[in-house]
Amino acid sequence: MKKSLLIGLMVTGLLFSACDTKTTIDESAMVKPGTHQNSAPVEFVSENFTLLTTDEKFITLKSTTQGLDFEEYKGKKAVLVDVFATWCPPCIEELPILKELREKYKDDFEIVSVLFEKDKPKQEILDFIKEHGIEYPVTVGDENFKLAKQLGDVKKIPEMFLFTKEGRFVKKFVGKTSKESLEEYINLAIKN
Repeated sequence: MKKSLLIGLMVTGLLFSACDTKTTIDESAMVKPGTHQNSAPVEFVSENFTLLTTDEKFITLKSTTQGLDFEEYKGKKAVLVDVFATWCPPCIEELPILKELREKYKDDFEIVSVLFEKDKPKQEILDFIKEHGIEYPVTVGDENFKLAKQLGDVKKIPEMFLFTKEGRFVKKFVGKTSKESLEEYINLAIKN
């Protein structure tokens, strides 16, 4: 009885660490607890992207050897790229933290959420945004997958990538991340 309870708790812990893009979740698809911070550095190659938001606007950016230059935010705001899926429990659990930090640093910080799901009906995405009170841009479409490839070939979600106001890469977060850790690096990105 105790052994099966322990195994059940361990599996639950793995499920809420990070999700893979696979439809079936197994142990190989999970980021192990305690190993979620700063995987290997991302190597950026020069490429242009035009991301489409759910409200039919465009976010234009260019990858450079230093990171990502967001046309709209360059020199104005640090940017956190949040690669997520609507079915991913850790992604959903982090939403209140992301919303709180965005509000707190709204003059110097923006979040761009990159939906990592193919063929998700637009109305379902809009319902998800409304249900969770998301007020920052959420992007959809094939460009999301090109950007995810550029960001080190994203395989597990949530994955977040933080950039300074000048577009320099600061930190990669994989799996559920604490508010304190995010805030520490957001402050660093804003100041640099």
